[in-house]
Amino acid sequence: MPSTHLPNFSVAGDVRFMPLNDLPKVSEAPAGYVVIGAGKTGIDACLWLLGKGVDPDAITWIVSRDAWLLDRRNTQIADEFFFETMGSYANQMESLAEAESPDALFEKLEETGYFVRIHPDVKPSMFHAATISRPEIEELRRIKNVIRLGRVKSISRDQIVLDKGVVPTSPEILHVDCSASALANIGIKTIFTGKTITPQMVRPYQPVFSAAFIAHVELSYAGDDTKNRFCAPVPLPNHDTDFLRFTAVSLANQYQWNTEPALRAWIAGNRLDGPSKLLQGLKPDDAEKMQVVKRIQESVPRAAANLQRLLQQVS
Repeated sequence: MPSTHLPNFSVAGDVRFMPLNDLPKVSEAPAGYVVIGAGKTGIDACLWLLGKGVDPDAITWIVSRDAWLLDRRNTQIADEFFFETMGSYANQMESLAEAESPDALFEKLEETGYFVRIHPDVKPSMFHAATISRPEIEELRRIKNVIRLGRVKSISRDQIVLDKGVVPTSPEILHVDCSASALANIGIKTIFTGKTITPQMVRPYQPVFSAAFIAHVELSYAGDDTKNRFCAPVPLPNHDTDFLRFTAVSLANQYQWNTEPALRAWIAGNRLDGPSKLLQGLKPDDAEKMQVVKRIQESVPRAAANLQRLLQQVS
């Protein structure tokens, strides 16, 4: 958590330094702001400052890695967003099925609107599955002073030392720490081991559904081997190519679930399963929506097969 996180760099005692949580407590505007962190917390800090009327030229944003982001419009589980949400999934599967290389995959995913990035002239190398809206991207592009010199190593009274260089600062500038990771340990473990259950995601982006699914499997099936067959943990992404790895596990899990009619029925009736909610009540004569479903059905097997070839290129 940003409020309890200890930074992985040294900060001199006379440096104005605080976590994102304390920004609303600032009573007098400093000479400028330095936002440290390229993830969702850093994005939120920049947007909050801009929303409060801070001049974008007064904000310096330290970005150690640019990120691929998810368009929030494509994540809405409501019928009016059917074509955005399910269409985005169809675009994802078709891109995975057709890409000849990881680089080509990310190009396709961006072209179809599945992925977005803040700065189109910088190739992202990070993916944490953060969501963002198009208007928020336009706001963030107002910040021109973006520092890409790696991670911060230390902050003193008059300078910030990074992996690849030094930038000036001063006691009149407020440094906002947004460098905390969502999870300190992103390693994966077998979910069912004897009397121990280690909750993890079994479907990308959906920790709450994953928790409910794991609980259902625990209550409904006997033996760790059977339970773990349905509950392969989806690795949390960090690098851009981790998107391939966690998608491969997700598709493998979905294949296993489809072999078990009782599991399919439970998923279809679970209020936490967004796709089922969107597909409920879908009429066969709704040609446009059925075409989206057909695209998904036709591309998923090809995507799963091609993913293995793409993974060999990044292993």
